[in-house]
Amino acid sequence: MPTFIVTYPGRIDPSPVLEGKFLQLRLAGGDYLLFAAAAELRYHNQILARFLSSQDIPHRWEREETLVFAHPDLAILGGGRFRLDQVGKTLRVWDASGVYGRFDAAALSAQIDSADAPWQGLSLSVA
Repeated sequence: MPTFIVTYPGRIDPSPVLEGKFLQLRLAGGDYLLFAAAAELRYHNQILARFLSSQDIPHRWEREETLVFAHPDLAILGGGRFRLDQVGKTLRVWDASGVYGRFDAAALSAQIDSADAPWQGLSLSVA
């Protein structure tokens, strides 16, 4: 099963190091990794809201911090923080989303292994 990697902003910053937050989810049988630069989106629910909008999945903000949605084929597996070093070809992940919990490290490793550039060939470090 392919893994779709979505980044916010839409292109990876050409700077050598990029840091931010990520979400791991499954939608209609497809695995997704959503990576957002810290300057672009600060919270996991903001990352998810951007993704839901792009997929035309209805959602709404109940309060500033509470994203409400219902979709039978969407499962949030978890989230965390990341540091992508494009020169050193490393991806370091750690932490957990306060709302969606910790990511699945074993699944993440397999997803990164099967990814396209610039994610392809990265050495993954899980803390």
